[in-house]
Amino acid sequence: KTDAERRRASLAARQEALRRAADPLPGSTPQDNHRPISIPARCHGMSLLDALCLLLPGVSRPEWLMLFENQRMLAQDRQPASPERVVQGGERYLRLQPADVEPAVSADIRILFEDEAVIVLRKPAPLPMHPGGRYHRNTLQHFLQTAWHPQKPRPAHRLDANTTGLVIAARTRHFAGLLQTQFARGEVEKEYLARVTGHPAWEERLCDLPISGAPGELGSRDVDETAGLPARTAFRLLRRDEDGTSLVEARPLTGRTNQIRVHLWRLGHPVCGDPVYLPGGALGVTQTLGVEAPPMCLHAWRITFTHPLSGERLGFEDDPPSWH
Repeated sequence: KTDAERRRASLAARQEALRRAADPLPGSTPQDNHRPISIPARCHGMSLLDALCLLLPGVSRPEWLMLFENQRMLAQDRQPASPERVVQGGERYLRLQPADVEPAVSADIRILFEDEAVIVLRKPAPLPMHPGGRYHRNTLQHFLQTAWHPQKPRPAHRLDANTTGLVIAARTRHFAGLLQTQFARGEVEKEYLARVTGHPAWEERLCDLPISGAPGELGSRDVDETAGLPARTAFRLLRRDEDGTSLVEARPLTGRTNQIRVHLWRLGHPVCGDPVYLPGGALGVTQTLGVEAPPMCLHAWRITFTHPLSGERLGFEDDPPSWH
């Protein structure tokens, strides 16, 4: 076989392993889940209860006490922990969440490229990247680590659960660090396609509204002119359509959570199908869409980065989505 034939065969075998990892969806079978909680240095010397209330303010003190009473807060040895236990920075505890069936997700993941350092794939939606909330095993990370076992590839960046498109994953922790440094320095070029409500008056627009660092309801973000983090997105209008929507290209120049969605929302043209950032400046009550829901029209279309092993500049472009 030629090198090209061997690469195609390897990619096909990996694609089949990925299909088996997600079919049936692992989260469709109830299973207890252990959610790790790491203790930062600033909590050193506090009681475990006080540290948890500080780190996860969305859970009330009575709720934490009930978890302790039901032996659902565990030490690293998986033995029940006491709320009065004095913690040390660097320790890790486990929150036991009862067995439950996870919501269904789309698992139609496509591998576009793989070598010894990186994997480039197309993420469907809805599909969370990492465990969180009601999702533990129905996540991209779990599917990747099952298909590549015993290796543990990890995504080098994030896409929202409802966003489709290109994702770079690293084969090892070392390569993940090298890729994440590129993202942090703004050295990765990303282009998105978005269908938005309304017809923007502009042809091009650079939005530099600062975005809140702390999440609000449902993990949402908003523009915060006083204490927000710097955020810049370059927009280019591609087409105004007769149905009252428009097609826009977005290039995020910084990497804040929900950045493109928040900027378009505050510019008066939210992404079509976005369950959180609604027309008129309203916030929705749903975070992750169901598999049968109309899609959120945001797609990671192009990405260019420096290969962490060869130093070569690589670029990938995905097919446009159906709503293009």
